[in-house]
Amino acid sequence: MPAYRLSVLGVIVLAACAHPRVGTGVPTGGGETHAVVNDRCVLSTGAAPSRAPVIKIGLTDPIDPRHAPIPTNDGERLVFRHLYETPLSFDCDGKATPELAEKWVKDDGGRRWTFRLREGAQFWDGAPVTAQDIVFGRGGAGYTLGALETKVVTVALAKQVDEVPLILSDPGLAIVKPAPDTSWPIGTGAFWATSATTTAQEIRAQNGRGDTLVFRIASGGDARDLLDAGVDLLVTRDRSLRDYAATLKDRVVVALPWDRTYVYVTPEAGGTRFDGLEQAVRAEARNPEGGFWWLDLRPCAAGGTTSPPPATGGQRRILYSRSDPTARELAGRLAALTRAVATPRSPDDLKAAVAAGKDWGYIVALPRMTADPCRSARELLPEWSATVTALVDTRPTAIVRRGVARWAYDYDGTVHLVP
Repeated sequence: MPAYRLSVLGVIVLAACAHPRVGTGVPTGGGETHAVVNDRCVLSTGAAPSRAPVIKIGLTDPIDPRHAPIPTNDGERLVFRHLYETPLSFDCDGKATPELAEKWVKDDGGRRWTFRLREGAQFWDGAPVTAQDIVFGRGGAGYTLGALETKVVTVALAKQVDEVPLILSDPGLAIVKPAPDTSWPIGTGAFWATSATTTAQEIRAQNGRGDTLVFRIASGGDARDLLDAGVDLLVTRDRSLRDYAATLKDRVVVALPWDRTYVYVTPEAGGTRFDGLEQAVRAEARNPEGGFWWLDLRPCAAGGTTSPPPATGGQRRILYSRSDPTARELAGRLAALTRAVATPRSPDDLKAAVAAGKDWGYIVALPRMTADPCRSARELLPEWSATVTALVDTRPTAIVRRGVARWAYDYDGTVHLVP
Protein backbone atom coordinates (compact mmCIF):
# COMPACT_ATOMS: atom_id res chain seq x y z
CA MET A 1 0.00 0.00 0.00
CA PRO A 2 1.58 3.30 -1.06
CA ALA A 3 2.24 6.25 1.17
CA TYR A 4 0.24 9.38 0.50
CA ARG A 5 1.42 12.96 0.34
CA LEU A 6 -0.88 14.73 2.75
CA SER A 7 -1.93 18.37 2.72
CA VAL A 8 -4.21 19.21 5.65
CA LEU A 9 -6.19 22.38 6.28
CA GLY A 10 -6.23 23.48 9.90
CA VAL A 11 -4.28 22.13 12.84
CA ILE A 12 -3.12 18.50 12.68
CA VAL A 13 -2.80 16.60 15.90
CA LEU A 14 -0.50 13.70 15.11
CA ALA A 15 -1.46 10.48 16.83
CA ALA A 16 -0.15 6.96 16.65
CA CYS A 17 -3.69 5.68 16.24
CA ALA A 18 -6.96 7.37 15.37
CA HIS A 19 -9.08 4.84 17.24
CA PRO A 20 -10.85 5.37 20.56
CA ARG A 21 -9.95 3.50 23.71
CA VAL A 22 -11.37 0.02 23.57
CA GLY A 23 -12.57 -1.72 26.73
CA THR A 24 -12.25 -5.44 27.24
CA GLY A 25 -15.87 -6.17 28.11
CA VAL A 26 -14.77 -9.14 30.25
CA PRO A 27 -11.85 -9.81 32.59
CA THR A 28 -8.80 -10.82 30.57
CA GLY A 29 -9.01 -14.23 32.16
CA GLY A 30 -12.28 -14.88 30.34
CA GLY A 31 -15.94 -14.91 31.19
CA GLU A 32 -19.28 -14.33 29.57
CA THR A 33 -20.41 -10.94 28.36
CA HIS A 34 -23.91 -9.56 28.22
CA ALA A 35 -25.23 -6.94 25.82
CA VAL A 36 -25.71 -4.28 28.48
CA VAL A 37 -26.33 -0.94 26.81
CA ASN A 38 -24.09 1.94 27.81
CA ASP A 39 -26.47 4.76 28.76
CA ARG A 40 -23.88 7.31 27.60
CA CYS A 41 -24.37 6.01 24.05
CA VAL A 42 -28.18 6.18 24.04
CA LEU A 43 -29.68 9.14 22.20
CA SER A 44 -31.56 11.36 24.66
CA THR A 45 -35.01 11.25 23.09
CA GLY A 46 -37.27 10.57 26.07
CA ALA A 47 -39.00 7.41 27.30
CA ALA A 48 -39.82 4.66 24.80
CA PRO A 49 -41.39 1.19 25.01
CA SER A 50 -39.13 -1.84 25.19
CA ARG A 51 -40.61 -3.13 21.96
CA ALA A 52 -42.25 -1.52 18.93
CA PRO A 53 -43.56 -4.06 16.37
CA VAL A 54 -43.07 -1.67 13.42
CA ILE A 55 -40.37 1.00 13.22
CA LYS A 56 -40.05 3.29 10.23
CA ILE A 57 -36.63 4.63 9.22
CA GLY A 58 -36.09 7.26 6.55
CA LEU A 59 -33.19 7.06 4.09
CA THR A 60 -31.83 9.76 1.83
CA ASP A 61 -29.24 7.56 0.06
CA PRO A 62 -29.68 4.77 -2.49
CA ILE A 63 -29.23 1.24 -1.12
CA ASP A 64 -27.44 -1.41 -3.15
CA PRO A 65 -27.54 -4.93 -1.62
CA ARG A 66 -24.53 -5.85 -3.75
CA HIS A 67 -22.38 -3.70 -1.45
CA ALA A 68 -23.38 -5.65 1.67
CA PRO A 69 -21.99 -5.99 4.23
CA ILE A 70 -19.55 -3.08 3.63
CA PRO A 71 -21.52 0.20 3.32
CA THR A 72 -20.65 2.91 0.84
CA ASN A 73 -22.95 5.67 2.15
CA ASP A 74 -24.91 6.69 5.24
CA GLY A 75 -28.04 4.81 4.19
CA GLU A 76 -26.24 1.52 3.67
CA ARG A 77 -24.40 2.05 6.93
CA LEU A 78 -27.71 2.26 8.79
CA VAL A 79 -29.37 -0.66 6.98
CA PHE A 80 -26.40 -3.04 7.05
CA ARG A 81 -25.82 -2.39 10.77
CA HIS A 82 -29.22 -3.97 11.48
CA LEU A 83 -28.89 -6.91 9.09
CA TYR A 84 -25.30 -8.09 9.37
CA GLU A 85 -23.13 -8.95 12.37
CA THR A 86 -19.44 -8.69 13.07
CA PRO A 87 -17.82 -10.72 15.87
CA LEU A 88 -18.06 -7.69 18.17
CA SER A 89 -19.25 -4.12 18.09
CA PHE A 90 -17.87 -1.16 20.03
CA ASP A 91 -20.05 1.47 21.63
CA CYS A 92 -19.52 5.23 21.70
CA ASP A 93 -17.01 4.86 24.54
CA GLY A 94 -15.08 2.15 22.68
CA LYS A 95 -16.29 -0.68 24.91
CA ALA A 96 -16.66 -4.11 23.32
CA THR A 97 -20.20 -5.45 22.95
CA PRO A 98 -21.13 -9.04 21.98
CA GLU A 99 -22.43 -9.70 18.48
CA LEU A 100 -21.50 -13.08 17.02
CA ALA A 101 -18.96 -13.55 19.80
CA GLU A 102 -20.24 -14.08 23.33
CA LYS A 103 -16.92 -14.76 25.15
CA TRP A 104 -13.33 -13.77 24.53
CA VAL A 105 -9.94 -14.05 26.22
CA LYS A 106 -6.50 -12.51 25.75
CA ASP A 107 -3.43 -14.73 25.35
CA ASP A 108 0.30 -14.29 24.75
CA GLY A 109 0.34 -10.80 26.26
CA GLY A 110 -2.25 -9.53 23.80
CA ARG A 111 -0.77 -10.94 20.58
CA ARG A 112 -3.56 -13.50 20.35
CA TRP A 113 -7.25 -13.17 21.13
CA THR A 114 -9.67 -16.08 21.19
CA PHE A 115 -13.44 -15.75 20.99
CA ARG A 116 -16.32 -18.21 21.12
CA LEU A 117 -19.40 -17.82 18.95
CA ARG A 118 -22.66 -17.35 20.77
CA GLU A 119 -24.77 -20.41 21.36
CA GLY A 120 -27.29 -20.97 18.58
CA ALA A 121 -25.73 -18.48 16.13
CA GLN A 122 -27.18 -19.13 12.69
CA PHE A 123 -27.77 -17.63 9.26
CA TRP A 124 -31.19 -16.33 8.24
CA ASP A 125 -31.86 -19.63 6.47
CA GLY A 126 -31.30 -21.59 9.70
CA ALA A 127 -27.83 -22.93 8.88
CA PRO A 128 -25.48 -22.81 11.91
CA VAL A 129 -22.58 -20.36 11.89
CA THR A 130 -19.20 -22.04 12.36
CA ALA A 131 -15.71 -20.75 13.03
CA GLN A 132 -14.78 -21.68 9.46
CA ASP A 133 -17.45 -19.27 8.14
CA ILE A 134 -15.59 -16.46 9.88
CA VAL A 135 -12.07 -17.58 8.96
CA PHE A 136 -12.47 -18.65 5.32
CA GLY A 137 -11.15 -16.03 2.91
CA ARG A 138 -10.68 -13.42 5.62
CA GLY A 139 -7.66 -11.75 7.13
CA GLY A 140 -5.65 -8.63 6.56
CA ALA A 141 -2.52 -6.63 7.22
CA GLY A 142 -1.42 -7.15 10.79
CA TYR A 143 -3.75 -10.01 11.70
CA THR A 144 -4.63 -13.58 10.79
CA LEU A 145 -7.65 -15.68 11.71
CA GLY A 146 -7.74 -19.33 12.68
CA ALA A 147 -10.48 -21.84 13.56
CA LEU A 148 -9.60 -23.83 16.68
CA GLU A 149 -12.94 -25.60 17.06
CA THR A 150 -16.36 -25.44 15.46
CA LYS A 151 -17.29 -22.41 17.58
CA VAL A 152 -13.87 -20.98 18.50
CA VAL A 153 -11.85 -18.46 16.46
CA THR A 154 -8.40 -17.03 17.16
CA VAL A 155 -7.07 -13.67 16.04
CA ALA A 156 -3.25 -13.50 15.88
CA LEU A 157 -1.88 -9.94 15.78
CA ALA A 158 1.44 -8.68 14.48
CA LYS A 159 1.64 -6.37 17.50
CA GLN A 160 0.27 -7.01 20.95
CA VAL A 161 -2.65 -4.95 22.23
CA ASP A 162 -3.87 -4.72 25.80
CA GLU A 163 -7.54 -4.36 24.93
CA VAL A 164 -9.91 -6.11 22.56
CA PRO A 165 -8.77 -5.37 18.98
CA LEU A 166 -11.07 -3.00 17.12
CA ILE A 167 -10.61 -5.06 13.96
CA LEU A 168 -13.26 -7.46 15.29
CA SER A 169 -15.90 -4.82 14.50
CA ASP A 170 -14.83 -4.19 10.92
CA PRO A 171 -17.66 -4.69 8.38
CA GLY A 172 -15.21 -6.77 6.34
CA LEU A 173 -15.56 -9.45 9.03
CA ALA A 174 -19.36 -9.50 8.92
CA ILE A 175 -20.52 -13.01 8.06
CA VAL A 176 -22.56 -13.40 4.86
CA LYS A 177 -23.18 -15.96 2.16
CA PRO A 178 -24.80 -15.64 -1.29
CA ALA A 179 -28.57 -15.76 -1.53
CA PRO A 180 -30.24 -18.12 -4.04
CA ASP A 181 -31.86 -15.17 -5.81
CA THR A 182 -28.59 -13.16 -5.79
CA SER A 183 -30.28 -10.31 -3.94
CA TRP A 184 -29.48 -9.58 -0.30
CA PRO A 185 -26.56 -11.68 0.97
CA ILE A 186 -27.71 -14.00 3.74
CA GLY A 187 -26.50 -12.71 7.10
CA THR A 188 -26.79 -13.56 10.77
CA GLY A 189 -28.35 -10.39 12.19
CA ALA A 190 -31.65 -10.29 14.06
CA PHE A 191 -33.39 -8.70 11.04
CA TRP A 192 -33.41 -10.12 7.53
CA ALA A 193 -34.40 -8.86 4.07
CA THR A 194 -34.82 -10.44 0.64
CA SER A 195 -35.75 -9.32 -2.85
CA ALA A 196 -39.36 -10.18 -1.95
CA THR A 197 -39.33 -7.60 0.87
CA THR A 198 -37.59 -4.88 -1.14
CA THR A 199 -38.86 -2.33 -3.65
CA ALA A 200 -37.30 0.79 -5.14
CA GLN A 201 -38.95 2.88 -2.43
CA GLU A 202 -38.92 0.57 0.59
CA ILE A 203 -36.99 -2.17 2.36
CA ARG A 204 -38.87 -4.29 4.90
CA ALA A 205 -36.62 -6.17 7.31
CA GLN A 206 -38.18 -8.63 9.77
CA ASN A 207 -37.05 -10.62 12.77
CA GLY A 208 -38.12 -13.91 14.31
CA ARG A 209 -40.63 -12.23 16.64
CA GLY A 210 -42.52 -10.63 13.80
CA ASP A 211 -41.10 -7.14 14.33
CA THR A 212 -40.44 -5.09 11.21
CA LEU A 213 -38.03 -2.34 10.29
CA VAL A 214 -39.40 -0.36 7.35
CA PHE A 215 -36.67 1.60 5.57
CA ARG A 216 -38.28 4.23 3.36
CA ILE A 217 -36.16 5.86 0.67
CA ALA A 218 -36.80 9.52 -0.15
CA SER A 219 -38.39 9.95 -3.57
CA GLY A 220 -38.10 13.18 -5.48
CA GLY A 221 -35.11 14.27 -3.44
CA ASP A 222 -37.04 16.05 -0.63
CA ALA A 223 -36.49 14.24 2.66
CA ARG A 224 -39.02 16.49 4.41
CA ASP A 225 -41.65 14.24 2.87
CA LEU A 226 -40.27 11.37 4.96
CA LEU A 227 -40.67 13.39 8.15
CA ASP A 228 -44.15 14.47 7.17
CA ALA A 229 -45.01 10.81 6.48
CA GLY A 230 -44.06 9.95 10.07
CA VAL A 231 -40.75 8.07 9.98
CA ASP A 232 -39.39 7.30 13.44
CA LEU A 233 -35.73 7.92 12.59
CA LEU A 234 -33.92 9.87 9.92
CA VAL A 235 -30.17 10.50 9.84
CA THR A 236 -29.16 13.48 7.73
CA ARG A 237 -26.26 15.83 7.03
CA ASP A 238 -28.50 18.53 5.57
CA ARG A 239 -28.69 21.56 7.88
CA SER A 240 -31.96 22.76 6.33
CA LEU A 241 -33.59 19.40 7.02
CA ARG A 242 -32.27 19.52 10.59
CA ASP A 243 -33.75 22.99 11.05
CA TYR A 244 -37.08 21.87 9.61
CA ALA A 245 -37.22 18.91 12.01
CA ALA A 246 -36.60 21.26 14.94
CA THR A 247 -39.98 22.88 14.23
CA LEU A 248 -41.86 19.58 14.61
CA LYS A 249 -43.27 19.03 18.10
CA ASP A 250 -42.89 15.26 18.22
CA ARG A 251 -39.25 15.13 17.04
CA VAL A 252 -35.94 15.33 18.84
CA VAL A 253 -32.86 16.53 16.97
CA VAL A 254 -29.56 15.02 18.17
CA ALA A 255 -26.11 15.92 16.85
CA LEU A 256 -23.97 12.83 16.21
CA PRO A 257 -20.14 12.67 16.30
CA TRP A 258 -17.93 14.14 13.58
CA ASP A 259 -17.51 11.02 11.48
CA ARG A 260 -16.49 11.93 7.94
CA THR A 261 -13.66 13.86 6.30
CA TYR A 262 -13.93 14.94 2.68
CA VAL A 263 -10.59 14.97 0.89
CA TYR A 264 -9.29 16.09 -2.48
CA VAL A 265 -7.20 13.36 -4.14
CA THR A 266 -4.93 14.35 -7.01
CA PRO A 267 -1.76 13.12 -8.77
CA GLU A 268 -0.38 16.66 -8.54
CA ALA A 269 2.54 17.04 -6.12
CA GLY A 270 2.25 19.49 -3.25
CA GLY A 271 -1.13 20.84 -2.31
CA THR A 272 -3.37 23.85 -2.71
CA ARG A 273 -4.84 25.66 0.26
CA PHE A 274 -8.64 25.97 0.20
CA ASP A 275 -10.12 28.12 2.96
CA GLY A 276 -13.71 28.51 4.11
CA LEU A 277 -15.08 25.42 2.42
CA GLU A 278 -17.34 24.66 5.40
CA GLN A 279 -19.41 27.63 4.22
CA ALA A 280 -19.79 26.14 0.75
CA VAL A 281 -21.77 23.07 1.82
CA ARG A 282 -25.23 22.48 3.27
CA ALA A 283 -23.92 19.88 5.69
CA GLU A 284 -22.85 20.76 9.21
CA ALA A 285 -19.12 21.14 8.59
CA ARG A 286 -15.91 22.37 10.19
CA ASN A 287 -12.25 22.70 9.27
CA PRO A 288 -10.73 19.19 9.34
CA GLU A 289 -9.11 18.15 12.58
CA GLY A 290 -6.18 15.74 12.56
CA GLY A 291 -5.30 12.30 13.82
CA PHE A 292 -6.06 10.92 10.36
CA TRP A 293 -5.62 7.18 9.91
CA TRP A 294 -4.30 7.65 6.36
CA LEU A 295 -1.31 9.69 7.54
CA ASP A 296 0.81 6.55 7.68
CA LEU A 297 -0.20 3.39 5.85
CA ARG A 298 3.21 1.74 5.92
CA PRO A 299 1.85 -1.25 7.90
CA CYS A 300 -0.39 -1.91 4.88
CA ALA A 301 2.52 -2.02 2.41
CA ALA A 302 2.28 -4.63 -0.30
CA GLY A 303 5.43 -4.32 -2.37
CA GLY A 304 6.10 -0.57 -2.46
CA THR A 305 4.49 2.46 -4.05
CA THR A 306 3.52 3.15 -7.62
CA SER A 307 4.07 6.39 -9.46
CA PRO A 308 1.15 8.68 -10.26
CA PRO A 309 -0.43 7.92 -13.62
CA PRO A 310 0.76 10.04 -16.55
CA ALA A 311 -1.10 13.28 -17.13
CA THR A 312 -3.81 13.18 -19.79
CA GLY A 313 -4.70 16.00 -22.12
CA GLY A 314 -8.04 17.67 -22.48
CA GLN A 315 -10.33 19.26 -19.93
CA ARG A 316 -9.44 19.40 -16.24
CA ARG A 317 -12.07 17.38 -14.40
CA ILE A 318 -12.81 17.00 -10.70
CA LEU A 319 -14.88 13.86 -10.22
CA TYR A 320 -17.36 13.29 -7.38
CA SER A 321 -20.17 10.93 -6.43
CA ARG A 322 -23.45 12.15 -7.90
CA SER A 323 -25.37 10.72 -4.92
CA ASP A 324 -23.42 12.82 -2.39
CA PRO A 325 -24.61 16.46 -2.12
CA THR A 326 -21.62 17.56 -0.04
CA ALA A 327 -19.17 16.07 -2.55
CA ARG A 328 -21.03 17.88 -5.33
CA GLU A 329 -20.84 21.22 -3.52
CA LEU A 330 -17.15 20.79 -2.74
CA ALA A 331 -16.34 19.76 -6.30
CA GLY A 332 -18.17 22.79 -7.64
CA ARG A 333 -16.27 25.15 -5.36
CA LEU A 334 -12.88 23.59 -6.11
CA ALA A 335 -13.62 23.63 -9.83
CA ALA A 336 -14.33 27.35 -9.65
CA LEU A 337 -11.09 27.97 -7.77
CA THR A 338 -8.89 25.86 -10.08
CA ARG A 339 -10.61 26.48 -13.44
CA ALA A 340 -11.64 22.86 -13.67
CA VAL A 341 -14.98 21.20 -14.37
CA ALA A 342 -16.93 19.33 -11.69
CA THR A 343 -18.08 16.01 -13.16
CA PRO A 344 -20.46 13.55 -11.47
CA ARG A 345 -20.05 9.80 -11.48
CA SER A 346 -21.95 6.92 -9.91
CA PRO A 347 -20.32 5.68 -6.69
CA ASP A 348 -18.97 2.55 -8.39
CA ASP A 349 -17.72 4.50 -11.42
CA LEU A 350 -16.01 7.01 -9.13
CA LYS A 351 -14.21 4.19 -7.35
CA ALA A 352 -12.94 2.84 -10.69
CA ALA A 353 -11.88 6.33 -11.80
CA VAL A 354 -9.91 6.94 -8.60
CA ALA A 355 -8.12 3.62 -9.13
CA ALA A 356 -7.23 4.61 -12.70
CA GLY A 357 -6.11 8.13 -11.75
CA LYS A 358 -6.55 9.65 -15.22
CA ASP A 359 -8.39 12.79 -14.10
CA TRP A 360 -7.28 16.07 -12.55
CA GLY A 361 -8.73 15.26 -9.10
CA TYR A 362 -11.37 13.51 -7.05
CA ILE A 363 -13.56 14.36 -4.07
CA VAL A 364 -13.58 11.34 -1.75
CA ALA A 365 -15.44 10.91 1.55
CA LEU A 366 -13.33 9.08 4.16
CA PRO A 367 -14.47 7.86 7.59
CA ARG A 368 -12.77 9.61 10.50
CA MET A 369 -12.71 6.28 12.35
CA THR A 370 -12.13 2.87 10.83
CA ALA A 371 -11.59 -0.53 12.41
CA ASP A 372 -9.30 -1.60 9.54
CA PRO A 373 -7.32 1.29 7.97
CA CYS A 374 -5.75 -1.03 5.40
CA ARG A 375 -9.12 -2.23 4.10
CA SER A 376 -10.47 1.33 4.06
CA ALA A 377 -7.41 2.48 2.11
CA ARG A 378 -7.87 -0.31 -0.44
CA GLU A 379 -11.54 0.55 -0.84
CA LEU A 380 -11.32 4.34 -0.94
CA LEU A 381 -7.82 5.54 -1.87
CA PRO A 382 -5.72 4.89 -4.98
CA GLU A 383 -2.69 2.62 -5.15
CA TRP A 384 -0.69 5.31 -6.92
CA SER A 385 1.13 7.92 -4.85
CA ALA A 386 -1.38 10.74 -4.42
CA THR A 387 -1.66 14.09 -2.72
CA VAL A 388 -4.56 13.92 -0.26
CA THR A 389 -5.88 17.30 0.92
CA ALA A 390 -8.36 17.29 3.79
CA LEU A 391 -11.18 19.74 3.01
CA VAL A 392 -13.88 19.57 5.71
CA ASP A 393 -15.17 17.34 8.48
CA THR A 394 -18.91 16.72 8.59
CA ARG A 395 -21.26 15.13 11.05
CA PRO A 396 -24.82 13.85 10.74
CA THR A 397 -27.89 14.64 12.80
CA ALA A 398 -30.36 12.06 14.07
CA ILE A 399 -34.01 13.12 13.88
CA VAL A 400 -36.00 10.86 16.20
CA ARG A 401 -39.72 10.56 16.87
CA ARG A 402 -40.45 10.64 20.58
CA GLY A 403 -41.80 7.62 22.41
CA VAL A 404 -41.32 4.95 19.73
CA ALA A 405 -37.90 3.28 20.17
CA ARG A 406 -34.53 3.68 21.86
CA TRP A 407 -31.47 4.34 19.72
CA ALA A 408 -27.75 4.23 20.47
CA TYR A 409 -24.61 4.88 18.45
CA ASP A 410 -21.31 3.05 18.00
CA TYR A 411 -17.75 4.35 18.31
CA ASP A 412 -17.87 5.51 14.67
CA GLY A 413 -21.25 7.23 15.02
CA THR A 414 -23.39 4.49 13.45
CA VAL A 415 -26.94 4.61 14.86
CA HIS A 416 -28.77 1.39 15.74
CA LEU A 417 -31.73 0.12 17.73
CA VAL A 418 -31.10 -0.66 21.36
CA PRO A 419 -31.54 -4.47 21.64
